[in-house]
Amino acid sequence: MIRKRGIVRAVALTASVFGLLVWVYVVIIQVTHPEWLSAPFSHVAVFPLNWRVDEVGMTAFAVGIVGFLVWQIELNSKNS
Repeated sequence: MIRKRGIVRAVALTASVFGLLVWVYVVIIQVTHPEWLSAPFSHVAVFPLNWRVDEVGMTAFAVGIVGFLVWQIELNSKNS
């Protein structure tokens, strides 16, 4: 049976990795096509899918940091 701490660790690591990958994607867009930053991230006009590319980048960076911190806290609490 999967323990609750293992699930928290897996979700935190996944959020960290994918959050930073989306942020890198937005940075690449910023460098190559800066005019796209104010465009919607998706063609679907329903919240939250209608966020701008720069808003998605900022949110993804924050999710990546929080996921990494939670993962590190869980990892260090296991070793203690």
